Formats: sequence, C-alpha cells, structure tokens
Amino acid sequence: MSDQDDPRSEGSGGRLPSDGDRRRYFAESMGAGQSGNRHRRRRAPGDPTTTGSIPIVRVGDSLPDPTIEYRTPEPPAGEPSPYFQVQYRPTEVEGLSFTEPRTSPHSTEPPTIVNPPARHAQEQQTQVPQTQVPQTEVPQTQVPQAQPVQQPEPTGLFDILDVTQDDVTPGETTGSHARYDAPPAEYAATGYAPTDYSSAEYAPADHAPAEYASADPRAAGTVGQDVAAAGYAPAGGADEDADLVDRPMPARKRNRKVVVAVLAILLVVILVLAGIALKALGVFDSSTDYDSSTGHGSALVEIQSDATVRDIGDTLTDAGVVGSRKAFVNATGNDTVAAGFYKLPKGISAEAAVQKMQGSDNRVGFMVVPEGLQLDTKKGVDGKTTPGIFQRIADATTVKTDDQTYGVTVDQLMEAAATASATELGIPSWALEAFNRLGNDHRRIEGLIASGAWEDLDPRMSAVEILHTLITNSDKRFTAWGLQSDNNTGLTPYQNLVTASIVEREANKDEDFPKVARVILNRLKAGQRLEMDSTINYTAAVTDVDVRGDVYKDENAWNTYQHEGLPITPIGAVGERALHATLNPASGDWLYFVTVDKQGTTLFSKTFDQHKKNRQVACKNKLLTTGCE
Repeated sequence: MSDQDDPRSEGSGGRLPSDGDRRRYFAESMGAGQSGNRHRRRRAPGDPTTTGSIPIVRVGDSLPDPTIEYRTPEPPAGEPSPYFQVQYRPTEVEGLSFTEPRTSPHSTEPPTIVNPPARHAQEQQTQVPQTQVPQTEVPQTQVPQAQPVQQPEPTGLFDILDVTQDDVTPGETTGSHARYDAPPAEYAATGYAPTDYSSAEYAPADHAPAEYASADPRAAGTVGQDVAAAGYAPAGGADEDADLVDRPMPARKRNRKVVVAVLAILLVVILVLAGIALKALGVFDSSTDYDSSTGHGSALVEIQSDATVRDIGDTLTDAGVVGSRKAFVNATGNDTVAAGFYKLPKGISAEAAVQKMQGSDNRVGFMVVPEGLQLDTKKGVDGKTTPGIFQRIADATTVKTDDQTYGVTVDQLMEAAATASATELGIPSWALEAFNRLGNDHRRIEGLIASGAWEDLDPRMSAVEILHTLITNSDKRFTAWGLQSDNNTGLTPYQNLVTASIVEREANKDEDFPKVARVILNRLKAGQRLEMDSTINYTAAVTDVDVRGDVYKDENAWNTYQHEGLPITPIGAVGERALHATLNPASGDWLYFVTVDKQGTTLFSKTFDQHKKNRQVACKNKLLTTGCE
C-alpha cells in the first residue's frame, strides 16, 4: 500500500468513514522515568492493549484468508499527547469491509467494520453500555463458560493477544466472540472509552465475556482449550487446582527440608567415617590363630620396605601362613620384621611366624658380598673354596615352595653377563668403554656389583633382571661413596674403581688402606709396573699369598707383572672403605710394601733395597717362601 492509497493522506482529512461500528484505542504517554521499563505482560483473549508489535490476525474458514495488518502506533511529533487514534482503510473480504489502522495525534474515533454480514446483524444492533456487560444469549454452538483471567493494569501501550486461524473452532463466526464486559475504569475516566466491541475478536483482559467462562477450558473444541493453549488459565474451576500446584512452597518449609537433608547427609558421612576408623583399628578383624609351630608345606612371601605390621599381617594371612592379621599384630609386640622375601611354612601360629622372620635363616633373596669378592668361585691354597658373587646370587634366590621352584643358576648368570646388552644390564656410562672392550667375557661386569648386604633380590626375576638390579643399585652406592666426585688422583671414575679393588685385596688394616693407595698412585705416576700379587691371583686357579710358578708368566690382561698400568677391570667387589682411601690417599713417597705376618702387619718402603729387607721379615715369619735367603 502506498501513501496515495492511505485514506489518512492529505485530502482525506485524516478521518475515517463514520458509518459502521467504531472502536477506539488509547495509549497513555510514558513518562521519562518509564522509557526504559517497557515490558510485555501476559494478555487474556480479547485484550486490546499491547506493548509490542501487533500481529496479523486471521479468522475462520468462513472468510477465505482475510487479514488485518496492525502496526504499532508511534507517538506523534511535537507536543506530547496522551492519546492518539488508530484508523483503518476499508478492505473488502467476502462482504466485510475492514479498515487499515492509522494513527492520528488528535483523533479519538475507533476502527470501523463496514457492511457487516447478515449473520452478524443481530449482534451489531446490540449496543454495549460502557458500564454494563451485555446480556446476550449464547448460541448452542458457543463454548462453555470460563472465568476471566485477572491481568495487570494497562501499561499505556496496546497489548493484543496473538491469535491465528487455528485458534478459532471451524464453523464458528467472529461474532460468537464479540461479547465483552465494560471497559476498564481508567478508559471511562478519560472520556474515550469505546462504546461497542462487536467488531473485534478480543476482549479486554479484565472483562472477558461470559462466553469464555467455560466450566472445563480443557475440553476439546472449546475456546477454553484455545485459551489454555495460549498460556492463559481462566480463573476458577479446575485450573485453580493447577494454580495451587504451581504455587511455590513457603520459605519456612523449604528451609526446614534443606536442614533435614543436610543433617541426614552429615549423619551418613559420620557413620561411614566411623566405620572406616573402626575397621582400620581392627575392631572388626578376626582373631583366628593356629596352634602349630611347624605347619605344613611352604609359601614365598614378600615384605615391602614400607610395610606396616598390619600390612605384614595381611600378607601372611593371604599366603595362609597365619590365621589372621589381628593374631599376628598381637604376637609381634616389640619385635621387628625386615623387608625382603621369606620362605615360611603354612598354618603356623602367629608367634611362630614372628620368630621365623627374625634373622636370615628363612630369608630368600638375601646375600652379603664381602669386600674383594670376585664373580667366580675360587679355591685357596688351604683347600677352602670361596663362593663367588654368582654362586651367592644363585644360593640366595633358589627356593622351592608348594607352588613352584624359584631362582637362577650360576650358568644363567654367567650367560647373562656375557651376552646381555649394556642397556639390559644397566651398565653406567662411566664403565661402558671397558665393558665393550671385553666383548662376550662375563668378567666385563667385574667390580660393578658393590660389596655389602643385598636384602631384597627377587627370586621371581630372570638372571638378566637380577644383574640389572644389582648393577644399577651399586652405581647408586658408588655415587653415594663419592666415586664421581672431584679428587686429586688424576684418574677416571672407572680407574679409581679398579685401583680401589686392588687396595681391597692388598691391605689388611684400616690405617694401611690410604698407604697402599698411595703406592699404586706413585707407581702409576712413575711409569713403574704395579707387580701386585693380587692381580695374578685374580686369574689363578688357586689363590695364594706367596705367588710362584707359571702365574708370573701368564699373559692375561690382569697380570700387572706382565703389563704396565692398571688391570683391564677391577679384580673384585669394592667397599666404601677402599674407595674412600683411593680417593683420599695418604701422603708419602712409598713405592713398595709387603705383609710380614698373619696378623696383617705391612711394611712400606721407598727403595727396593729396603723392600728386600722387609721381605726377609716375612720369610722369618714363614709367611713367604719365595725369595727368602
């Protein structure tokens, strides 16, 4: 529609035709303090006021697609006016003439429907007073009555309910919804209250017609159902119960329920914590105990290094050694149990179990590596056999229980030492060069297992895994003993370890360790062969303090009588005492030393002549026979 088609344009006087029914709409001018508080309120069917855009309204099937386009009136420019007019341009739809809205700042005439059809004639002839609700008879096709919904006071702008064609029951006419109560009092007070509402399908919010007062607005095919679907519940009837259901709970009752719920949760938490505490204290534990001291069969059990007495009791109970944790805890008293593996009989009393776990008789995976001990087993000149490190590992890990046999053999250890990679064996970086030089010789790991007690060798491990554990843990020991710390020897960490292994085998008394280390360092510095008997005994079939025979001429890499410098590897396990003496040698210019008696007395000298005299002392004590006069 163009401005030329608008009957409100110039020449028309801005007035609508006066024939037909008229309906007036008003809006109060908003004050300055209300400009930011515009909001949409809920509307009942027929409410002509709105705070937003006016939607398109479609009627029933009897009028083919008639539409009325409403537009939100805009306040006029210039002097503010509390009211302005909406006018309509005539529109022909099947015998009905509608007018299109137009606003005027001074007009008070309502919109008009021209030429109403005959079916609405009776309704149009009925005038609705401003202060009285029309008493018209409801046709049989009308919907049941429903109470009007109370709405808030008008906000000053039009608020019209959105209605589509689906909201009108097929077969009904718009006239069936054209009965309304008197307009609000504020309209009448202004003098602009509409006198007739017969031309609109909407009733004011607070004055719904009697036709809408349905006893059950949810009934199918009624306007009451349409009203409920649109979100407007009529007052009274069944919807009062729904309104009561939706009504919020009083704050006092809500607070009481919250307090009860919190107290219930706290009670449950307290009970759970109390149960856990009592269980931890062993209140619910069984006190079953066996009475046998010998038991039957055997089991392998592991005691962790950080295990408590209760943990140990659980381990023994699970293995079938004792009857219950509580019995073991009660039997322990002041006794302590060392970490490691134990072979214990099953079904013994808790007291017997505590006694069997004292000492090393029932220990598995426990061994002691003496200072200077080498990997291979050696025989002495006295006919005794000294088990090597490999043999001690095999003895410590081999155990047979009811389940299976555990442990490794000497041959498995030798093969692992000779064939496993440096990574698999855990060789430290400072020992890699010598390790690689020896190829597949099992003695390439000689000296990399430190002396001392090893308490937790796992018999379930393979030979490679056991060696890896020993070598990596020995590296930690050597580091703690200062192997890689700064020193004045001028040697590498590996060379210091080799030197310390010779000191282990040559010195007897604590005060002699730093002196022996000084002799070795002085000879290395002078370029003199070490000629140490201990290096010959390393490869000898039988070890002897008085070295003689063909062992002097053996061209092995450890014979310092035939080669200058240090042996290719250490000649035995190194302890903290020897390593500390090597890193901190005594001050002196000695180049020779000899042990002269069985008590380990050692004489040191700077010259070879003095050294020969010292040897004669050993000959007189029958400690030496070679080179004696």
